[in-house]
Amino acid sequence: MEPKKTLFIINPISGTRDKKKLVDQIKREVSTAQFDFHIEYTKGPSHATDLAIEAAENQLDLVVAVGGDGTVNETACGLIHTSTALGIIPIGSGNGLGRHLQISTNPLKAIRSLHEGEVTRIDVCTANDIPFFNVAGVGYDARVAHDFAKKPGRGFITYVQSVLQQWNGYKPSKYKITTPTGSFKKKALLISFANGSQFGNNAFIAPNASVSDGLMDVSILEKFPGRAVPVVAMQLFSKHIEDSRYSDIFRTNEITIKQKSKKVHLDGEPFKLGKKIHFKVLPGALNILAPKVFEDGFNT
Repeated sequence: MEPKKTLFIINPISGTRDKKKLVDQIKREVSTAQFDFHIEYTKGPSHATDLAIEAAENQLDLVVAVGGDGTVNETACGLIHTSTALGIIPIGSGNGLGRHLQISTNPLKAIRSLHEGEVTRIDVCTANDIPFFNVAGVGYDARVAHDFAKKPGRGFITYVQSVLQQWNGYKPSKYKITTPTGSFKKKALLISFANGSQFGNNAFIAPNASVSDGLMDVSILEKFPGRAVPVVAMQLFSKHIEDSRYSDIFRTNEITIKQKSKKVHLDGEPFKLGKKIHFKVLPGALNILAPKVFEDGFNT
């Protein structure tokens, strides 16, 4: 069997890890008998998408995104509806999709797992036709994403700082929600549109979500009092947020949200898409290399 033609795309500013050490690990650990590979660094926004599009046009077998959720998103955008598969070495702040796919956040283990991975097809979601692959959201988490993007540092600690800074004084918004079955209004702290099960860092906003069922899990969280924070946090990190009195989760293949703000996040990256946003699912639109241990759905 010929080695897979492979491109590694590295975001040099993603996460906090030493990229030179990471490149050395890739060169040392990746089998040249299994992968005919080369490495490219991103030079700015959307460069990963351009590199991935070129790779697909050149009929490469695999493109590996080395970075956080933003790098994974940009790389995957260039591979939708192609035969080229996406691989992930997650080194970002949250690593939501990588964690859902059960890819180790230890770079060395993630690199080694490429040799035993299996290609499967997963769904892609869009917000006003802009793709996302893990979780999008409006409300509080969108505000946090916009704040986090402005901070000079990256990493989990910086993200937690944004979460805490934005909490005080944040007021829930009113939303009009329309699905194929009807419309309703809801006041919420946040609304997440989940292809994968978690924001990242094992915070499961939609614990039963599947990336291959043709549906997104819509997770609505009402604002809760400070005294409830420990309980809600425990439910979020133990895959039981649906048991919260402040949570409501349902599934749909498309949904339209009307909101006062224009802010949204797609895979943790901030966007302004207007006050009306249409979300939909593109079933099986992306090939992805996942570990053999990956089992989609709850309790994975």
